[in-house]
Amino acid sequence: MSLSTPSSEHVSKAGYVVERVEAVAEPGETGDVHAPAAAREIGRYRHDGLFWRRLAYRGSTAGPEWWKRTSPPVIAAILFAAIAANRRGVISNLRRIHGSQGAVPDRWTALRTFVEFAYCFSETLEHASPYARPIDVEAPLEIGDFDRLPRDRGVIVLTSHFGSWEIAAHLMRRFGRRVNVVMAREANPSVAAFQLSLRERYGQRVLYSDSSPFASLNMLQALRRGELVAIQIDRSAPGQITRPIEFFGTPAHFQYGPFALARIAGVPLWPVFAARLGVRRYRILPEPLRTIPRDASEEDVLAVMGDVVRGFESHVRAYPNQWFQFAPFWNVDAQR
Repeated sequence: MSLSTPSSEHVSKAGYVVERVEAVAEPGETGDVHAPAAAREIGRYRHDGLFWRRLAYRGSTAGPEWWKRTSPPVIAAILFAAIAANRRGVISNLRRIHGSQGAVPDRWTALRTFVEFAYCFSETLEHASPYARPIDVEAPLEIGDFDRLPRDRGVIVLTSHFGSWEIAAHLMRRFGRRVNVVMAREANPSVAAFQLSLRERYGQRVLYSDSSPFASLNMLQALRRGELVAIQIDRSAPGQITRPIEFFGTPAHFQYGPFALARIAGVPLWPVFAARLGVRRYRILPEPLRTIPRDASEEDVLAVMGDVVRGFESHVRAYPNQWFQFAPFWNVDAQR
């Protein structure tokens, strides 16, 4: 499998390096990917099942350009109307971010979140095909400083369900390090093998956070090999430890594990997010590196967590419709 490399690069007026990134897969890699036989029948035709995921892939990769531009908002509107729980979750979160503007404006704003998600999802699928159009990715000039970090230790990349984190993770390959993406298993098992194949095309290795008691050991070993370990901080699986951190004026639960891992491994934390600017246009939003000494106290760790969350909050405030949390995030009773 070949990985994409920037085909062109120039500096924009705003001081960003703009790279044109080609498709990530080679011809012949776009065949159907099936989940295990036992899982295919469980939720296959649910809204997040394999049937619809494969259909979305076909439309995003083989459909005409007019379809790629017009179908995401239509499909987003259908899902917005059909999935009441997700609709209510997005409305609740947006009201926490910028207050309520009234029932109708709140729903309109929430619909925009569904539309942004549909476009990000569609372009992520398209980019995994060998014939996709290239995407333009802006990154600040100082992102090149990351390449000066020692190669004998890894880095924990902190990301979230914001914009297109898949494209951001793929761009990390520019630094010549293996990228490991930590995630829970798919909620719908019918799409597990399909999604795994797509991530492999991006050059990512998946580490399942809920695979075994040795999941943390796998992450630690990857860091000791000098690799990148990407972890999303805004969603946790059952049994994972979180801490309440102030977020838009109210405590919300964020993953504690990445910060504890950084302290144990003695590696830096690098928050990196990716916002969608337009058709096949993205901007990488890196934060400064953070470090947690091995002898740091609990208060020291929580201070770093608070600093990271404040940075994340600024990006959500700037792009509120690109934070793809479809359940109430401030529901403390549902958090661990």
